[in-house]
Amino acid sequence: MESHDLALTMTGPAREREDSAADSAQALERAMAGDRGAFDELLRRYERRVLMTAWRLLGSKEDAQDAAQEVFLRLYRHLHRVDPKRPLSPWFYRMTVNVCHDLHRRRRWDSVLRVEEVDCASPDADPAGEFTRAEQKQMIAAALQTLTEKERAAVVLRDIQGLSTSEVAGILGSRETTVRSQISSGRVKIKKFVERLERRRS
Repeated sequence: MESHDLALTMTGPAREREDSAADSAQALERAMAGDRGAFDELLRRYERRVLMTAWRLLGSKEDAQDAAQEVFLRLYRHLHRVDPKRPLSPWFYRMTVNVCHDLHRRRRWDSVLRVEEVDCASPDADPAGEFTRAEQKQMIAAALQTLTEKERAAVVLRDIQGLSTSEVAGILGSRETTVRSQISSGRVKIKKFVERLERRRS
C-alpha cells in the first residue's frame, strides 16, 4: 500500500458535508436560551461525526459511545462558554480528542481491539466483497492502535475525518509542522503494520 493511497483507503465514504454554519449558530443560540429542542438538533447534527471520530481514536464502539455521551454532556454544561460566532465542528473535534484522551488515561487502555460488525449494504451485496471491506477496516483499525495518541489523533482527523492540516493543528493546539510530522510518522507506521500483516498471511 503506497503512502499516498493511505488516506483513500482510510476515508471510505466522502466526508460528510458540513451543515450550514448559520444554521448551527442559530441552533446554538436557541439552545443557550434554554430551547431543549435546539440542543437535540445539535446532537443529531454532530452525533455521528463525534461517534466515528471517537471510535477511530479508541478502537471500541462501547468506549466511543461513552465518549460521545461525555462530549455532549460537556457541551450542555458549558453552553455559555461556546462562542456562537465560531464554527462548532472544531469545538466538537477538539472536545472529542480531549475526552478520548481522558478515557484512555483513566481506563489504562490495554490495546485490545474490538471491531464493530459490518452490515451488508443489501441482500444482493457480494459476500466476498463485504468480507474484504470488513477485513480492510479491521486491519486499519488495528494499525491505528499501534500509533501514539498524538499520531493517532492527527491521522484520524486528517485522513479519516478529512480535515485540513491547519484545522487539525488548531484542534490539537499544535503547529502545522508538528501535525505534518505526526501524520507522516503515523502513516509510515500504518504502512509497515499492514505490510507485516500481509506478509504473515501470504
